[in-house]
Amino acid sequence: MTDSGNEPFIRWQGRSLEYFSYSINLLLVFGVSTLGFGVNLLRDVSFSPSGYVKYLFAISLLSQVLSIAIGLACVLYRVKDFRDTTTIAKKKSQPEFNNELETLRELVGIIGSRTRLLFKWQVSSFSVGALILVGVLAYVYSEKVV
Repeated sequence: MTDSGNEPFIRWQGRSLEYFSYSINLLLVFGVSTLGFGVNLLRDVSFSPSGYVKYLFAISLLSQVLSIAIGLACVLYRVKDFRDTTTIAKKKSQPEFNNELETLRELVGIIGSRTRLLFKWQVSSFSVGALILVGVLAYVYSEKVV
C-alpha cells in the first residue's frame, strides 16, 4: 500500500480511538450524574420507596458506583495504552529495540482488549442502573403522573 492509500485507514483508526475515549468519558460523566441524582433523591421528603422498590433503588445506586469504578479503570488503561504506544513509536526507528518492541506490542494488544471488555461492562452496569432508576421513579411517582 502506498502512503496515500494508507492515509484514510490511519485517519479513521485515529477517529475510532478518539471516539472510544470520548465514549468512556461520557459514560463516566453520566454515571457520576446519575449517582448524584439518586443520592439527591434520598434527601427529598416525598421520595420514600418501600419494600422491594427500596432494594431496587439500592441496586441502581450500586450499579452506578460500579459503572464509575469501571470507567476510571478504562481511563487508566487508555493512558497506559497511549504511553506504551508512544514508546513503541519512539523506539520503532532504532534497530537495537526490535526485541523489546514485540513485547511492548503484545502488551498494548492485551491492554486494548481489556479496555474494550471493561467498556462493555461499563455500558452494561450504567444501563442496568439507569433503567432500574427510571423504573423506581415511575413506580414511586406514578400517582403524580397519572
